[in-house]
Amino acid sequence: MNLYLMQHGPCLPQEVNANQPLSPVGQNQITAAAQAMRIMGLWYDALLTSPRSAAVQTTRIVAEGLGYAASSVTTFAGLDPTVSLKACLEQLRVCERYQSIFLCGELPLLGDLASHLLTSGPRLSLALESGALLAIGATGLGSRSGTLRWLLQGPQLQMIASS
Repeated sequence: MNLYLMQHGPCLPQEVNANQPLSPVGQNQITAAAQAMRIMGLWYDALLTSPRSAAVQTTRIVAEGLGYAASSVTTFAGLDPTVSLKACLEQLRVCERYQSIFLCGELPLLGDLASHLLTSGPRLSLALESGALLAIGATGLGSRSGTLRWLLQGPQLQMIASS
C-alpha cells in the first residue's frame, strides 16, 4: 500500500481563532499542493483526516483539487493528535485493503507513524513542515514495513503546481 502523510497547512494562531482554521496563506498553500498532486497523477482510495479544523480543511481542499466529492473525506479518530501511535495503528488496520491512502494530521503523530513504518530503532526525525507531503510504500503497518519514496515540502509542491 502507499501512504501519503500530509501535515495540515499553516493555521491561524489560537489567540486569533480557538479552532485554528487554515490561514489565508495556508489555504493558498494547500490549493497549490492539491494542484501539484493532480499534476503528479496522485489518486487515493481513502482520504482520512484528523478531526482538527485545519486538517479537515486541508483534506477538503485536496479532495476538491483532485476532483473527489466532498463526501470522500473521512474524519478519522485514529489521526486525532491526542491518540497514541498504538491506537492510530490499530484503527488504520481497517485501511490495509486500500492501495493508496491520504492521511492528514498533525505532529507529532504523523512523525511517529512515519518513524514506525520506516525504522525499528529510535524515532526518526523528519521535517514535516506545514503542507508537507510524505510518500511511504508499505507492505503493512508493522515496524520497518515501509520504504520512504519521497518527501516534498510546501514550497516544492508550489513549484510543481506552477510548472
